[in-house]
Amino acid sequence: MFSLNEQKAIELGESGEKAVREQNEYDALQYIEYLREFSEELIMANLEADLKRAIISLRNIGNKAVQKKLDTVAANTIQVLKSLAEPALEKNLSNAMWSFSKAVQEIGKGAVQFQMLEPAKNAVEALEAIGSGAVAKRMEVVTLWTTLVLEEMSYLADRQQLEDLSNMAKTAREGIIKASEEGKFVTREQIEKYPQLIAQTVGEFAELQNLQPAGYEGRPNEEFTEDEFFEEEAEEEESEGEAEEPEAGASEKEK
Repeated sequence: MFSLNEQKAIELGESGEKAVREQNEYDALQYIEYLREFSEELIMANLEADLKRAIISLRNIGNKAVQKKLDTVAANTIQVLKSLAEPALEKNLSNAMWSFSKAVQEIGKGAVQFQMLEPAKNAVEALEAIGSGAVAKRMEVVTLWTTLVLEEMSYLADRQQLEDLSNMAKTAREGIIKASEEGKFVTREQIEKYPQLIAQTVGEFAELQNLQPAGYEGRPNEEFTEDEFFEEEAEEEESEGEAEEPEAGASEKEK
């Protein structure tokens, strides 16, 4: 069972996704703003589990915006995630910080693949802020994961021949590593080994394949395509159509 806060986050997220599917940019941005305000309340109340559900809703809206090529919505979603990560860091909400990093990762990687430069750059900036904050707050998992994601972003940008974006991601990653070593926190060696450890681990478990780092063995999680996006859209539309049919039948019986 979901808490009332989680249910509210889910409903706001679903409404935002619906607006994106309908290409209604104004409404989508409104729901992102509602989720931002709601998330701020959750952070202030230290309701980390509920906050993670709100982050998932923002992530889903952002991913849908990438699918629909709505640059403004995707970029705005990432900016909101970044703005929320700052007070969450101050509250030491480490589990939520991993969720922030993962959400930005998913939206950002999609943006890189579809060469949506504004949201892609926003993602790198957000990841840099999250990673730097994680170092300052001694959040090891968030530090390791964020440096991994920036490496992925650089790898994908290189594949798309987006040299400036690739260099931006490399610079951000290097800055986090240097700050970590200067603070005698996570070492460069640990950071360099982390993607390999993740790749080896998830390679043994089919249900974890979506965590496979880009550029490593197996089916790395950068391998989603525009065709897959459209297939997902078709499945959603079909399921919505099926849901509407019984209602139509019921109205005919009433007549």
